[in-house]
Amino acid sequence: MQGPKSVKLGYLPLVLVPLVIVVAVVMTTGDGTSAVESKAFSTGEKSAIRRTTALLADIPQHGSALGSPKAPVTLQFFGDLQCADSRRVMLGALPFLIRHWVREGKLRILYRSTKTDTLVPSEFRSQQAAALAAGRQDRMWTYVDLFYREQRPEHTRYADGAFLEGIAEQTGMDMRRWAKDRSPWRWAKKLEADAFATVLKGLDNTPSFLIGPTGGETQALYHFTFEEPGAFNEAIRGLL
Repeated sequence: MQGPKSVKLGYLPLVLVPLVIVVAVVMTTGDGTSAVESKAFSTGEKSAIRRTTALLADIPQHGSALGSPKAPVTLQFFGDLQCADSRRVMLGALPFLIRHWVREGKLRILYRSTKTDTLVPSEFRSQQAAALAAGRQDRMWTYVDLFYREQRPEHTRYADGAFLEGIAEQTGMDMRRWAKDRSPWRWAKKLEADAFATVLKGLDNTPSFLIGPTGGETQALYHFTFEEPGAFNEAIRGLL
């Protein structure tokens, strides 16, 4: 039996701005974006980074891992950065786990890449490499959380270089170092390992989860919901 997978629907990004009826001529910026649009995106980005910073503040990050390496339980989160359901669980159930289990040093979460909703393979490799490169500076979870908060409608091929760089700039990373580390070929083996793990464990949807004692055998977590942490809490308690 597999974890829940809802029908993919179009949606608006998480960060919304009030509806304004514009009756005057809208001025445009040099890149063709209206001044109103430019201001809206700027406001949305500031709101997203504030929420991400508040959620992850003072929690150790190392590579793709969030939380103490001494945590007794490890949860592996298999996601596609363009998957709407991965976004739902990242902004729904996972913040509770981060606040109540990761902060207490009882849970460690690993983010692993799985191609499901990003249609173009090169785009998938590029965006996942961008997140993994952020991990070189202990900012991968910051990058992933921000990406999900600013995620756009699926299948629109929006994750180009400018979008990925815009996420990276908000994390406070050394951009030169990140640009050097984000080459997809550097992460080919890592992406292959994540893909193999999904085949080995029979995980064919995103989001999917494996859970187990840190350093021990893992098992797939089923029957979870995107917004509520109940199934996760029960599994974590059972391993403590």
